[in-house]
Amino acid sequence: MTERNSKVRRRIAAGKLRLRLRDLRNLGPRAESLLCAAGISSVEALRERGALEAYLLLRRGGEVRSLNMLWALVGALEPWPEGRDWREVARSEQRLPLMLAVESRESARRETLEAGQPPRAASKAARAGRSTEEAWVPGMPFKARKTKNRP
Repeated sequence: MTERNSKVRRRIAAGKLRLRLRDLRNLGPRAESLLCAAGISSVEALRERGALEAYLLLRRGGEVRSLNMLWALVGALEPWPEGRDWREVARSEQRLPLMLAVESRESARRETLEAGQPPRAASKAARAGRSTEEAWVPGMPFKARKTKNRP
């Protein structure tokens, strides 16, 4: 099996074999059509955008509501053709950081839409540390609030 994989890799490197989205592990024709509809039509475009950004793009389009697509994209972007099964990604230590990243990006997007600011201006303000209070995210410890009556 490893010999076949090395031959495939050599053909891809030489430009003799074009890799489709559905050739990646965990992705099939349905995922390929969803990604193409979102503007990601090649493996190179998916690698450039990254699994998290591609998932958020699909989620904002209303096509995907489950985190299983995120796990599938993360597993698919590992070295092809081995990759990683989406269930292994869902059980791994990557799960919590990915979920927190999705939640923080979605909450930042909601805040900017509510405030009526362009998304880039609001993210620059957040990176500069101008936000006064951060929202609590599941899995993170609570911060004790300082009050005037406490010593």
